[in-house]
Amino acid sequence: MNEKIEEIIQKIKPVNFKLMEEAQEKLDKLTKPQGSLGKLEDFASRIVGISGTLSPTIKRKVIFVMAGDHGVAEEGVSAYPQEVTFQMVYNFIRGGAGINVLARHIGAEILVVDMGVAKDFPLEEDIIRKKIAYGTNNMAKGPAMSRDEAERAIIAGIEVFEDELSRKGFDIIGLGEMGIANTTPSSAIVACLTKSKVEEVTGRGTGINENQLKNKIRMITQAIEVNHPD
Repeated sequence: MNEKIEEIIQKIKPVNFKLMEEAQEKLDKLTKPQGSLGKLEDFASRIVGISGTLSPTIKRKVIFVMAGDHGVAEEGVSAYPQEVTFQMVYNFIRGGAGINVLARHIGAEILVVDMGVAKDFPLEEDIIRKKIAYGTNNMAKGPAMSRDEAERAIIAGIEVFEDELSRKGFDIIGLGEMGIANTTPSSAIVACLTKSKVEEVTGRGTGINENQLKNKIRMITQAIEVNHPD
């Protein structure tokens, strides 16, 4: 494995469960019914456990949106053609997508990263350029990426994070991605990691019909058979 990736893995530490328990105790003592804030209480405790302090400060919030195309889109697994990836990324940049609305609501900034969109964006566009390739290969016919490409993609993500942290700093981040046919490789990965049946972990994605869903399941099954992931 790449040395940079190994180095980052070694730096990943467990959350502080003791502080999380203390945070929950603090929440339970507030003037409200215990647990009445639902998931918000879980989020608060988790942030405490990650930050290592009972009084975390969250000022700058950043959402990284990683964009890339998927070669398997040519198999008709999505309701939309591959070109929509490029169009949607433009929408993110211009502030017109759903995530832009949510980000504005919570005061978060959005940074869009071109990891592998099938077309180039004009130089004047406000986008971080980390393109590994012009989309992946069709995973139903062979490896979507080489190991080298996969490692370079991981390192590129690390660099985006580290560059922004050193440039302006941040207290919390959100991660997102964009790429037509993205739930096809996602379902394949989940099926392999959890040893689940493909049909159990494959959904309709962009709202495909029954025949398209059957085709999607068939393409994922074929991809697993062709690539023999271990």
